[in-house]
Formats: sequence, C-alpha cells, structure tokens
Amino acid sequence: MGSDEIRSQGFSLKELFREMTYEIDYYQRDYTWGEDEVRTLLRDLCDSFKGWSTDPAYLRRPGTAPQYFLGPFVYYEQSRSRRCLVDGQQRFVTLHLILLQLRRLAQEFGYNKAVDRLNRVITTDGEHFAVGITDHEPVLRAVVEGRKYETGTGDSLSRRNLWARSQQIESQLVEDLDAERLHRFTEWLLDRVALVGIRAAGPDHGYRMFETMNDRGARLTAVDLLKSHLLSHVGANEDQLNTQWQEMLRELTTDREDPSAASRFIKAFLLARCAREDQDEDRQQIETNLNVWVRRNAAHLGLVPERPDRFLQFVQDLLTSARLFRPLLAASRELKKVGDRLETVLYNERNGMHGQAVAVLAAINPGDQPSDAKDKGRLIASYMDRWYALRVLQDLPVQSADADALVHTTLVPLLRGCRTTDDVASALGSLVERDGGSPGEAITLGLRGNNAHQIRYLLARATTYVEEACQRPHDVLAYLDRDRFHIEHLWANHHHRVAQEIPDAVIFRSRRNQLGGLGLLMGRENSSINDLPLHEKSPLYARSNVLLGIIAPGYDRRNPILREFIKTHRLDKTLRPFGPQETMTSVVQTRQALYLRLFEHIWNPEHLGLPASSQNEQTHPGEPTAAQAHPAAARRRPAAGRRRTDVAKMIDSQILKPGTQIVLTYRSTDHWATIDENGGIILNATGGTPYGRVDEAGAVARGTKTCQGMNEWHIEDADGTRISLRTLRDRSSASSAL
Repeated sequence: MGSDEIRSQGFSLKELFREMTYEIDYYQRDYTWGEDEVRTLLRDLCDSFKGWSTDPAYLRRPGTAPQYFLGPFVYYEQSRSRRCLVDGQQRFVTLHLILLQLRRLAQEFGYNKAVDRLNRVITTDGEHFAVGITDHEPVLRAVVEGRKYETGTGDSLSRRNLWARSQQIESQLVEDLDAERLHRFTEWLLDRVALVGIRAAGPDHGYRMFETMNDRGARLTAVDLLKSHLLSHVGANEDQLNTQWQEMLRELTTDREDPSAASRFIKAFLLARCAREDQDEDRQQIETNLNVWVRRNAAHLGLVPERPDRFLQFVQDLLTSARLFRPLLAASRELKKVGDRLETVLYNERNGMHGQAVAVLAAINPGDQPSDAKDKGRLIASYMDRWYALRVLQDLPVQSADADALVHTTLVPLLRGCRTTDDVASALGSLVERDGGSPGEAITLGLRGNNAHQIRYLLARATTYVEEACQRPHDVLAYLDRDRFHIEHLWANHHHRVAQEIPDAVIFRSRRNQLGGLGLLMGRENSSINDLPLHEKSPLYARSNVLLGIIAPGYDRRNPILREFIKTHRLDKTLRPFGPQETMTSVVQTRQALYLRLFEHIWNPEHLGLPASSQNEQTHPGEPTAAQAHPAAARRRPAAGRRRTDVAKMIDSQILKPGTQIVLTYRSTDHWATIDENGGIILNATGGTPYGRVDEAGAVARGTKTCQGMNEWHIEDADGTRISLRTLRDRSSASSAL
C-alpha cells in the first residue's frame, strides 16, 4: 500500500468486530451522542428489521436479503488485530452498547447461540472489549455484570453519557422487540447490517483525512441537485429563483445550524402537498431520493420545460411555506409555551412523531397569515399529542410506524382540503369523535417492561399541569429527562410489608407498578429514599412536586392556591394526603383516579381548541367515569390498532377463541390469564387493562424483567394436556390455518 493510498471495504458487524480492537486517537471528542441520536439509530434499525422479518422469502433465505447500510467510517491499522478510528467513534460506541444489551437480554432468555455469537464481537478474548476506549471500561463492566454504574464527580462526560445511553438502549430494545424477535434481530444485525471502512495509510494520513472531513465543504446533496434542476429550467428568472432559494434556506437554519433541515422540510412539503394519495411508492421515493422523484414526476407537478414560470412558482411556494412553518420548526427544537403555546410540537418530536411536519404543511396554504398558520399547527400538534396519550392509555402501539400511518393515511388526505383554521378544527374534531376512548378508562394501566418512556411522559404532563396551576416553578423537560428525574415507586419492592393485605405476589407487583403507585422524583432523592416504607418517605416528598408532596399529611396547610385548585377541579377525594394506616390498595386506586382525572383536563378536546364530541362521556372532574364504576368496561378495546401479535392473529383466524384461558407455571405455581377478543392478555389475579404482549404478562406473573411468553404460556386441551402457544402457532402455520 502506497504512503497515501486510500482503500475501502464493506464489513458486516460480525466481520467488523471479530478478533479486532478499535481505539481512538487524541484528537477525537468525547462520546456525545444524545437521546435523540440513539433513539433514531435504534428506531431505524428496528424498523428495517421488521420490514425484513415480515418477508417470507428473506426468512427462508436470510442471505438473499439486502444489507442495511449504516454509513462509512475511517481508520488506520496499528496491527493485524488493532485499528484506530479516525471518524465514526459515535456510531461504533453506540453499536457496542447495543450488542452488550442484546447479550444481556439473550442471557435472560436462554438464547445460548445468540450469546455465543455476541461474545465473539463484544470482546476479542473474552476479557478485553472490542471498542477498547480505556475511559469507558468501568461503565461497560457495569453493563456486563448487570449492576448500576454510580456516576461520580470525577467522571468524564463520556462515562456519564455512556451510562445514560446504555439504559436508554435497554428500554428501547425491550419496547421494540419481544422475546421471539430478539434472536432474529441479533442474527440480522450481525449478518445484514454493514458499514464501509475507508482505510488511511497511517496516523498522519488519518489526521489529514479527519481535518478534511470536518473542516471542508460537503459534497452535493439531494437538495443541491434539486436546486440545480430547477435553475436549469427557469430561464430568465434564474437570479430570482436563486435568491428565493437562499432565503428559504435561511428561514430553515436561523434558529440552529442544522445541515439536514432543508432536506427534511422539502421532503415534508412534497409529502404534504404533492405526493399522490393512491400511490404508496411516492412516499418511499420522496423520502429516499427527493430530487429524482421531482424529475420523474415533472408532469404531475407541472414542472415542464414549456412553462418556466412554474419552476419559479414552485420555489416561491417553498419559500412562503418555509416562512409560515418557521415558528413550528423552532418549536420542535425548543419549548415554546409563553405566547406561541406550541409546546405540544416539541412533545411530539420527543415522542417520535416526526411526521407532524407533514401534517402541518398539508394544512398550511401559501396565502395564510402567519397567525393562521401558527394556529393550524397548534391544533394539529395538539390533536397528535392527544392521539398519542390516548393510545398509551389504551395500551395501543405508538411506534413511529403507527404515527406515520396516522399522518399519511388519515391526516394528510383530511387536511389538504382545509382552507381556514376553523376548517382544520372541524376536521380534527370529527377525528376526535371517531377515535372514541377516554383517559378515564385506564383504571389499571401502569409501568411495564416496554413502556417506561410513555409512562414517564404521562407523569411529566400531570406533574407539570398541577405545578403550573399552583403557580410553582417547574421544568417539564427536566421531568422528561430520565437522568434528572426518576420514576418513583411509592412502595418499595418488598412484598412482605403488605403480604397481610395483598397475599398474592402477582397482585402486589401489578398494583405497585400502576400509575397510581408512581410519581416523578429528582434522581438524587430517589436514590436515597426509594427503599423506605411510604409513611417514612411521604414527609420527604413534601419538598418535591405537588403530586408527590400532597401525600404527606398537612401538606396543603397554609397553601390557599393548592386548596383552590383542588376545589375548582373537584379533586378533594383524590388529591389528598394519606395517613400511615391507609392501605396500599386504597392509595393506589385513589391516585390512579387522580391521574386519570388530570388527564381528562389536560387532553380535553375543547381546551385544545377542538370541537367537543357529542359521544364523549360527560362527567364532572372528580366523579368516577363509567369505566371506573364498571371495571369490565375497561377491558373492551377497539380491534383496530391492537398490536398484530401472534396471539391476536390466532384470535382472528379462530385458532383461539376470546375468553381462552392460558397458564404459565413458574417455581411450581400456576398463573392463569384470559385472552380477550383483540389478543390482549388479562391476568386473572389482577384483571383490568390487558397486556398487549404475552412477554409482558408473563414477566409480571413471574416477577422477572423478561419472559419468553410464547414458550411459557400454555393452553390446556380437553384431556388436560398443556400445549405452548408457540407450538400451537407453529402447528397452525404448518397446516396453513394461520
């Protein structure tokens, strides 16, 4: 290899890390990827895997599936088994964390083959990590050993961030993958995910490449190519088009330098205003290669050579829309509560509903006044936020694919026909009525293995609502930060303390995790008091937020604002203190009703500017809803939107019938559950809100973090023989019944 010769090679992850150690040079920055970057990477990987895993041809012959390209990296070789990363540290460290968490889950599930494969890429010799950054090692050891890493004052930014992202990855993997998919995802990740390595000749050459990649101009993007295409056809208006194009870019980058802002905006504009509703391929092509789509669909867009004025008009519409959209773009980056009241825009972004920009642009017209465009955006963002909250409360999926389906299938066709703000409000009001459901139905919903992000969001919104109403300082972004505020369990995980009241450990675990048994507490407070009994913790809650502080007797004394809030919202029976003799059941049920009442206020359609639904249940705050008065009502779920699990498919195919009893045996104890009409799992011991996945229900029954639900839940035939759900599914598939 010549002194400055550059070579490239594609590597699958199993090839990339096998018997190879990666280090970083002195000029590399700390590990700085945040929650958004990691969430996006994991979401992209999981979504791509799900697309692959639903194709029967790829399942039969995995090697024929296209590889998922994860981008390039630059390195130079120090020896045959040691490489130094010039560019790509953030992705490498994140991938390493994903592999570590996958191995931990595979160990819990007993997937020995996956554990063995992961061992080979996590370490080089069973001891030294493949991504060998010395500063990271204490955190990685804690992850491997399954213990908490206690951050200290001397810890680097990398260590603190590494631990936070590790915990995030653990939660997101559990949320996105059930036990059965975990093994296949691991195989796909190692075999079909690839990076391209660009090899520098040595350290000096690598440093020059690093400088070039970070200090010099970037290559042409799809946005640049689109601009060039438009300029080449606009004729005499070339200068005017160029000026307006530059103005559009300035509108999109004023608030924060973001090189991808223009691309995201133009894609959203095309999806909102130009993509054909009856052609699914439009959406895919716009998202992958927007400039090519514009050229191929010139006639549809009116961008034909004989009409150069149309090219200028196209850019003028982009510019006008960018100006109208700018406040909403800013709100997606920074909390905008005062004045603009666009806070739900940021909430939606944090909750993975990035398609809201498409929905908003579908409703905004170039001739709108800025205030009208802002009002339309507020209504749409508020509707999407309410949609998200209701689906969480109904235990329906809220993954990015579900939010995208809402935007492209429902909102865009509806909003394209709206002209005024009133039109938008009326259209969204009709959706509210069609959606049905009420926060008051979630009488037993709580923390499960895969919904920590969603439960935190509900708690943060309730906490903020009460703090704001009581005129107390608050920071909703701090409540949403898992490092600053922890989800606090009112009861420590010690069943023996309440065994006399609740003999059944399953009921104890379920009740302990209900919303009514949770709150948000500053991290350092949580770490110091989380093992204490409630009556000892409650006085310490008094220095926290109102929702926790009110538990302490006497908290509301000399607090007229709080008392007025309780009175006007009719919360005297729920927002109240509890004495040391109050039972766990009473406290949890009372506070569950409190949270659901607060959610009714927070997501009240009229308060959001949406017309009230005539079908919505009319109750006064503080009074029980029909679902609370009749718990069986909370078990009814709309079939549309339920996760398409294997159990749900077997219900649809009549292989299983609603009401089927299933049993899981753990440590010589049988735990029974009932399958509802939508494939949800209702634990007989607890009743209430169905679990969407058999893994979740099994983990609660067992009292463990994970469970191979399809293997461990069984049906009993007429002779009393037990058949696992997995066996039943496989037999049904083999006979083409499923």
